[in-house]
Amino acid sequence: MTSYIIHGGLAGFLLVLALNLFNGNDWGLALMRGCFAALAFAIVSRWFIRSLFSELHLSVWEHQQASAQAQAALAKEDEGEPAEGD
Repeated sequence: MTSYIIHGGLAGFLLVLALNLFNGNDWGLALMRGCFAALAFAIVSRWFIRSLFSELHLSVWEHQQASAQAQAALAKEDEGEPAEGD
């Protein structure tokens, strides 16, 4: 996850630095705003990646649970017992 935070911060720094220099601000102000933007982009990218990974993990877990329930229902039908929904 560290690489995502670093890349997010670097992207924010470069974006804000370029926009400040394009708008004609001096180097000191552009660097200061770039540093603040790097921090903000790093925090937002950490939040986004963490929520993305947790949702992907939940999706895989739900898929595994559905597969296990389907196999259990098939096993009950093979034994001659009716499934829960029948």
